Amino acid sequence: MKRFHSSFDARTRGISIAVVVIVAVVIALTGVAAQAGRSLFFATVSVGLSAFFAFLFALSPNGVEVGEDVVYICRRWGSVPRHLAALTNVRRIAIHELQSSIRLVSVGGVFGWYGTFQSPTLGEFKMFATRLDRLVLMDFHGERIVVSVDEPDALLALLQVQI
Repeated sequence: MKRFHSSFDARTRGISIAVVVIVAVVIALTGVAAQAGRSLFFATVSVGLSAFFAFLFALSPNGVEVGEDVVYICRRWGSVPRHLAALTNVRRIAIHELQSSIRLVSVGGVFGWYGTFQSPTLGEFKMFATRLDRLVLMDFHGERIVVSVDEPDALLALLQVQI
């Protein structure tokens, strides 16, 4: 099994750090208010925000693994497997192909870009990316997946042998 890592670019790192700091301050303030006996509401907000951001981090992408028969889009919690037999096309894409994309059910920026998106250029696709400058599009029967990895050309070369 060959692993391709996916690191944060400066944009993703900056967005993630800013949001985490803001949420941490809100959690701390609501926790202080809850401990002061102000309200059960503040305790609930604090716990809820903590759980929500832990969930976002757990689902964020962190690489791709290619095995004999399966490609795994790796997340910090669980992987998304796709059979290589269903792979019909693979190519690099540039960020301009993602322009005017809308999020259908997805996260955009905090710990990466992941979920389902719609684009005039690509149509509906799933994206698992931590950066927007090293993108690879994988077409499977009836499904498009965009991933980012630190070594996109090496991933591309390995997957093109499978087609």
